[in-house]
Amino acid sequence: MSDRVKSQLRTILTATRSLLRHKLRSGLSILGIVCGVMAVLAMISIGEGAREEILRQIEQLGTKNIILKTIQLTDEQHKIAREKMSSGLSRYDIARIREGCKSVKLIAGSKDVSATIRGLRKEISPQIIACQSNYAAVQNLAVINGRFIADQDVVSKNQVCILGNSLSKRMGFAGNLGDFVRIDNFSYKVVGILGRYDRKSTKTSVVSVRDYNEIIFIPLGTEKGFYPEKLSQNNLTVSELDKIVVQVHESDQVISTSSIMERILEVSHNGMRDYQMVIPQELLRKSQATQKIFNIVLGVIAGISLLVGGIGVMNIMLATVSERTREIGIRRAVGATQHHIIVQFLTEAVILTFSGGVAGIAAGFLAVRLITAYAEWNTAITLWSVSVPLIMSILAGVFFGLYPAVKASRMDPIAALRYE
Repeated sequence: MSDRVKSQLRTILTATRSLLRHKLRSGLSILGIVCGVMAVLAMISIGEGAREEILRQIEQLGTKNIILKTIQLTDEQHKIAREKMSSGLSRYDIARIREGCKSVKLIAGSKDVSATIRGLRKEISPQIIACQSNYAAVQNLAVINGRFIADQDVVSKNQVCILGNSLSKRMGFAGNLGDFVRIDNFSYKVVGILGRYDRKSTKTSVVSVRDYNEIIFIPLGTEKGFYPEKLSQNNLTVSELDKIVVQVHESDQVISTSSIMERILEVSHNGMRDYQMVIPQELLRKSQATQKIFNIVLGVIAGISLLVGGIGVMNIMLATVSERTREIGIRRAVGATQHHIIVQFLTEAVILTFSGGVAGIAAGFLAVRLITAYAEWNTAITLWSVSVPLIMSILAGVFFGLYPAVKASRMDPIAALRYE
């Protein structure tokens, strides 16, 4: 072991012994650091948890996807739509987009259906979606038993259905492949069952992600038998489709394709904006930008607690310097330089804040677990969320301990020896 390392170890041991002489004061001085580090860790973990949750939800929508949704119109807007001869999203829009956008890989339309499942021993109210054959591929849905809706089912209006994984189990024997499900007054044959869908959505979700485990899919067009009266209700425009999902070949084609789609729809709808375009990739970028600001704000708020703790350490170190004036004079008299005095008191400050940082991280872990358990918030403890507050605590020790250390080193040795 080199002389330099031995000297550093002696300095650390001397500083530690000096702090242990006043255990209560040392403990109270690092309490602010503990609270600050705990706050920083908890804030960063909450921010990371929120970011990961949002990213999971947006990615489930598909970063290569562009989603068109029908919007609810007011009576006045319905009147304008009739004048402009726009009937909302339709299969004609799908054909125009497919023809006009060469970057489109898959496209599928769907319609939400209001109907009731009958003939079961217990009441089940799943969502029912009428869709085209590409819907499973564009939404990344896997069929583990049987098949999904085929093009021929849509063309021939075959009364077949595909069940979500959880729904199939809850329906018992009626949810088995080959059995029939009664939807209102129509019988649909079960031809497929979806695999388990890992839905990354919670009650605090900012993005709506459908639970495909609890959905029945039927061929698009067969839903018209459930509500023929709605097709001509009070002169209101009823769109053929509620949603169109477009998937492009590459992620970098999303923005250019969306611009082309905007022009196509503006022409086909005669300038009537009776739809909404959602671009998950854009949501992802905006979410990341917003999260950065959110993290900065959280970091500043939590850093204030650490600042207060650092000021407390400085105050204690200044009091310690005053109390140990004679000790400083003796050390200078036996050969200690100003550098030696600075290193000793700076080491004491860093030991205080480092100890507070370690204790604060332990308290932060506990706080994050309690937040997750009782508040049911998504949190994520990462290497970054642990290392940042620990490094900040050490830097606080250096910053707030430097002035007391320099003040101690600049004492006149003779005046210090005379101090009582």
